[in-house]
Amino acid sequence: MSNSWSKEDRVHFESSEVMKQLEKNLIDNYKKLEAIQNKIAADVSTQKSINQLKAMTDAATAATSALTNMNDAMNADDSEIDPDNAESPDDCIDYSDDDNLADKEAVIEDLRKMIKIALDEKEYDLVYKIERTIDSINNREVACE
Repeated sequence: MSNSWSKEDRVHFESSEVMKQLEKNLIDNYKKLEAIQNKIAADVSTQKSINQLKAMTDAATAATSALTNMNDAMNADDSEIDPDNAESPDDCIDYSDDDNLADKEAVIEDLRKMIKIALDEKEYDLVYKIERTIDSINNREVACE
């Protein structure tokens, strides 16, 4: 646009203090925006690095504790276990009727919730399997017709 101006207009435009100040302000603001954008990008990448480092540290801590537990279990004094007097796994489990009944009811209730979800999703083969599981928990014989 300034190319179509007369020489006098172009000279006044280029020597105008207002235009020089406007140009200077635009350039300064652009540089400030670039600096802010670079800082934000650095903060985001730093935060991602911190999150990744934290996740790796948590995983390493969990692995270390698991390894420690495994080493402790392996280093347990094997002489305390007498194979002649070893208890069977059934001897270690307490089959109290109240606890067993409460656990059984809780499992059956969870299975019934699963049936409702499966019915909503029209997964009828899954519903059948869950019903058979409930019947086996209740020790009911199902006659096929």
